[in-house]
Amino acid sequence: MIRSPLFINRVKRLVGFTAGLVLLYAPLALIARAFALAAPGSLAGTTVSDVHTACLRMPWGWLIQPWMLSTLQGNPVYWVAILLLPATAIILGPLFCGWVCPAGAVSEYLGRIVPDRSKFDLKRLVDIVPLRYGFFGGLLLAPFVSASICCSFCNFTHMQNIVSAVFGDSSGFAFLSSTGVIAATLWIVPLGVLTVGGRGWCLFLCPAGTVMGIASAVTARFPWARRMRTRDTCAACGECERVCPMRAVKLDAPGPAEIDHRLCIDCLDCAAACKTGAMRYGKPS
Repeated sequence: MIRSPLFINRVKRLVGFTAGLVLLYAPLALIARAFALAAPGSLAGTTVSDVHTACLRMPWGWLIQPWMLSTLQGNPVYWVAILLLPATAIILGPLFCGWVCPAGAVSEYLGRIVPDRSKFDLKRLVDIVPLRYGFFGGLLLAPFVSASICCSFCNFTHMQNIVSAVFGDSSGFAFLSSTGVIAATLWIVPLGVLTVGGRGWCLFLCPAGTVMGIASAVTARFPWARRMRTRDTCAACGECERVCPMRAVKLDAPGPAEIDHRLCIDCLDCAAACKTGAMRYGKPS
């Protein structure tokens, strides 16, 4: 059976997301374990087999919270989110989001179960980018008004609970509060399977994705920066816009499609779906 280029690309991405599980989540969590082996004692007092050790969310807030700097400095893995992911986004785009992050993949891939006609398209309803930046600002400022934004509000945590349960340890679910249940439901249902693209949580509530999007957009025109690009061969068929999980493609016929690098995660689905070769990943032409 001949498979479409889009199907093949999504299978490749699924392999990448599986690798992300191995790298970030218990019971393996290879990134945290590698740091522990390279610098014995650097993760003293932490559980190296848990996604919290390589948290990609809270370190952004801790950067501006003086009372949390000791926590930030005590775990070298936290700097993966702060330094490595934005640096990668500057050079190659937010490939982590499009090819590695399992939490983003779960809602996206589950969303394909539901036909698009039964979903709502966030791009048609709201201006995504200002809201994305607004939620990021709220994440940074919430601790200063005594608001708790810890693990109950984190899809990385809920993803760890799911993975742990698959491997026989469901103890993490015992700590789900009412806010945790609400957040987990929000991630999977209204912002997942009922949203076109399935990545509503990624669009609004992921600080790591927001920072990588900013880094990608600011440097997209640099001569060495690899990003999704468009060519004049675009036939304005709308396939790229339809398959984009991040709603990052704008199409105003008859002109070529436009890519919003503040949202694009360089997943290459648009290039795989394009019949004219108008979508490409690479340096500026």
